[in-house]
Amino acid sequence: MGILKTLRADWRRHAASASQRSMAAVATYRFGRWVREQPKPIAKVGGKVYGAALLAAEVVSGVFLDRDTEIGEDFHLVHAGGINIHPDVVIGDRVGLMHGVTLGTGPDGGAPVIGDDVFIGANATVLGAVTIGAGARVAANSLVIRDVPEGALAIGVPAKNLPQLQTRLRSPKKAAGG
Repeated sequence: MGILKTLRADWRRHAASASQRSMAAVATYRFGRWVREQPKPIAKVGGKVYGAALLAAEVVSGVFLDRDTEIGEDFHLVHAGGINIHPDVVIGDRVGLMHGVTLGTGPDGGAPVIGDDVFIGANATVLGAVTIGAGARVAANSLVIRDVPEGALAIGVPAKNLPQLQTRLRSPKKAAGG
């Protein structure tokens, strides 16, 4: 997907509003990734522009999102502010982050790997070489320092996993006897 098509999709996902502060961080990230793939003279000048834009985007949005971070499609910063993502983090498709989220390295130096369809609540922190499985949820104000299985809810400090919670929540007819 080209940069303009990707930016249009990001624009729609982030409420198609210039007042949506998180769009500044996402657009800067996309520009940084794009400029790195350009021929050397363009990449060199573009890298300088990216560096200034990264600083400005962080000030405007409160989001640190380096171009070295691997991010899948449909990434969504639900609310800007206080989001810090280490460049070594890998993020899957359709991931949503609330404000105040930190995804960073731990004492082992490793960084989190976030699976597809994951949602991370406000002020949650995920540290170290942990894996958040596909479809998992991390509750607000939780500290994740151990792997979270697919479809589980991680909650608490340190977070404990409640397995299969998401599956139970998706089938209200079964729970109601229907």
